[in-house]
Amino acid sequence: MPVRVVTGEISATDATTRLLIPTPKQGKWPPFIRVAETLATPRRRFPAHSHSGVEVLTYVVEGSGTYELPSHPPEPVVAGSVHLLTAPTPVGHAINPGKGQTLRWFAVVVSLAEGRSAEVLDRSSSAREPTAGSDGLGFRALVGAGSSIPSAANMEVASLQFSSEATTFRPMGHGSLGLCYALAGRGRIDSETIEGGEAALIDESAGIAVHGEPGFRVVLVRVPRPP
Repeated sequence: MPVRVVTGEISATDATTRLLIPTPKQGKWPPFIRVAETLATPRRRFPAHSHSGVEVLTYVVEGSGTYELPSHPPEPVVAGSVHLLTAPTPVGHAINPGKGQTLRWFAVVVSLAEGRSAEVLDRSSSAREPTAGSDGLGFRALVGAGSSIPSAANMEVASLQFSSEATTFRPMGHGSLGLCYALAGRGRIDSETIEGGEAALIDESAGIAVHGEPGFRVVLVRVPRPP
């Protein structure tokens, strides 16, 4: 089945994180290692942690705070900010809400190909609204083609926002895996309905039709299928 809907589940170790991958129903889906949406407040922060052999997308959905790496000064982030951490070797990072802020972000962790040489990099893109078309669809490339952030894992990420009811066709490509995560609202991926907190997993599809009602917001991620 090219499109399969999965529902995020509250993490057993952090009640403010909604996990898409992995869960008891949906394990790791290589090269996807972890896909999640997290909330943090000054009283309930998400702990600093490290990654190795992976690439990590952090996309701020709402709120403001700081993104932190060892030996780097904290970098302010707001809704729409994007960071892509390439970590072939262990690298720690943290994202912390500002005073009085609830910070919400979407994160994707994908594995780097074995034997692929890559240096530790953290690339970022400042916040901006998706470019709206005459059809009421706002589109913004976050990572990969059309963006300012290249990916060592050849990951491509885009955000779509619907201000009126519309349908758009997004190419995927055979040999690719993808997911479309609903941040808010309600819509359809091909014939499958998804709502906020759900995702459509896309396997071996030339492309998908994304239909959204007003207020529908999604993040679309595409990666090459591992050999």
